[in-house]
Amino acid sequence: MVNNQDSNFNPNVPTLKQVRDRLGMTQEEFADALSLSRYTVMRYESGKHQKLQLSLAQVRKLVELMEQAGLPIKELPEDIE
Repeated sequence: MVNNQDSNFNPNVPTLKQVRDRLGMTQEEFADALSLSRYTVMRYESGKHQKLQLSLAQVRKLVELMEQAGLPIKELPEDIE
């Protein structure tokens, strides 16, 4: 969950959950695609984690998924590190 009080928060950029929803993926499918546990995705989306830390390989996979879904790279969420 993104902290809306963060000075870097941009309401025009989708969150990772919104990207997942736009990809039409379940939490489990999304977690598997990014080599994460479903629990990690669930905790992140419920606000237990402020930012999701991804490796370079995971970010590359996310970009690939976004491209396959026709989502522009400029919509890469800001709530990942």
